[in-house]
Amino acid sequence: ITPPHIVFEECAKDARELKLAVCGSELVGLIPLEAMLLAADYYIKKENLFIIDEAQKIRLVVERLGLNSISKFVPEKRIIEYMIQEKANEPLANMTVRDFVELVGARTSAPGGGSVSALATSLGAGLGAMMGWMTYGTRKFEALDKKMRKNIPPLHLRMKKLISMIDADTNAFNDYMIAMKMPKNTESEKAIREEKMQEGLKKAIDVPLTVMRIADECWEWMFEMAKYGNISSKSDLEVGAKNLESGIWGAHRNVLINIPQIKDEEYKAKVLQEADEIMTRAEKGLKKVVKILSSR
Repeated sequence: ITPPHIVFEECAKDARELKLAVCGSELVGLIPLEAMLLAADYYIKKENLFIIDEAQKIRLVVERLGLNSISKFVPEKRIIEYMIQEKANEPLANMTVRDFVELVGARTSAPGGGSVSALATSLGAGLGAMMGWMTYGTRKFEALDKKMRKNIPPLHLRMKKLISMIDADTNAFNDYMIAMKMPKNTESEKAIREEKMQEGLKKAIDVPLTVMRIADECWEWMFEMAKYGNISSKSDLEVGAKNLESGIWGAHRNVLINIPQIKDEEYKAKVLQEADEIMTRAEKGLKKVVKILSSR
């Protein structure tokens, strides 16, 4: 199947030879996401653009192909994958800042420290990416464009992953709470209940541990931003590094509070070692970012 951008460009070429203008195009039926992204990659390369967000890539294709010229192109109704995918269960991440903060401060057990820690790490990665964007495409830092193209995407990707962890943390205890309500009248029921409770606890530990792992991956690019990023964004990166470290600390505390109830000693030792190592790297990472920035 010929990708839509190739068809469009060929039609535009023929139109130019006939001294006619192409005002746009119309998509009849549905289109796979891959075809839209192929078109995006084509125009990004052709025009030497730097776009990493999928939604922005779709908007680029809609604009370049003129898909809104006859009727409005709604991605959720025209792209196959968007039509059939289940909506992410992320009520917290989709809240306004005000609503989220007020809910944290309400008389409820969730969202709590775990979700706030995930949010903090996502903000840390986001501020790292922000410094890159404040450097990229600026004449003064033109020589750094290639470096920023390399360092912004991994921070952007981890920011997005960490946003999803805001709700994952609140949902983490669901299995454990369900297991708590299981019957325990017989020895068999007690054994099954205990097994499910242990599985639920491991899941509750795995979520903050995952937050720590994702956030831990950010330091490499935070150091690069500290070395080469627009120094006018110095305080932004410092705040980002502190958020990253604070979020890791918070996730670490969430691991520690649940680990004593785990009966699998091998699992417990392995998790504690990994979590402690990540926490140590976070403390050193924050100091390194601040030191690099202070030396510039």
